[in-house]
Amino acid sequence: MRLNYIDNCDCLEGLREVPDNSVDLIVTDPPYFLSMGHAGSSTNARGGTSEQLNTNRCFNDLAICTPFYKQLFAEYKRVLKDDGSFYFFTDWRGYAYYFPLLNAELPVRNMLVWDKKSGPGSFYGFAHELIIFGTYKPKNKAGCGTNVWRMSGFNSGAKSTNGDKVHPTQKPWEVIAKAIEDSTEPGAVVLDTFMGSGTTAVACLRTGRNYIGFELDEKYHAIAEQRIAGAVDELLGV
Repeated sequence: MRLNYIDNCDCLEGLREVPDNSVDLIVTDPPYFLSMGHAGSSTNARGGTSEQLNTNRCFNDLAICTPFYKQLFAEYKRVLKDDGSFYFFTDWRGYAYYFPLLNAELPVRNMLVWDKKSGPGSFYGFAHELIIFGTYKPKNKAGCGTNVWRMSGFNSGAKSTNGDKVHPTQKPWEVIAKAIEDSTEPGAVVLDTFMGSGTTAVACLRTGRNYIGFELDEKYHAIAEQRIAGAVDELLGV
């Protein structure tokens, strides 16, 4: 089984090469509230990235994405181990859409809230994001602590440990590392189908896990590879 790579491809195509029951954890951050039905929208839902959808667009526009996400979540079920877990990032606009599709394939256990401590916004600040969490693990081994994670975002201190933000929806590596360390042991295999700028890969390197990822956007795929190289050099003391 090939490990520690990010393929620049459609995530559904890339997942065909991932064996059944081979992944310990899925951590992924899809394009939030993406509409594939509008001019200017992108097929980046298939493993790339996108700006957040304008809230003036209709929630029902997401219905055009349903066949893709049904295929994707069926693939998640296929590749996830019998004791595997998953963390699926979303926001207040997408949660109601994603939840029933994901829950139809995998055992959703909780909604986690990442409190970023501050954020932009005109009608109150966007200071949190949501995470759909699920696992096949027994109750006494599933999750750690409360379902609210109070960890700095890029507007509240993450730059001090992550450097400049190189992707519009980039997560601090510490947030991804918490998901990884809460749900796996060193040496585990972590899948991210929307790798973006490579934060999941960086978090895996820092925590001693293996990663598999896909990113459709060539620009961010290149950035991810650069960040991975930098993380490896740092760990080797180069």
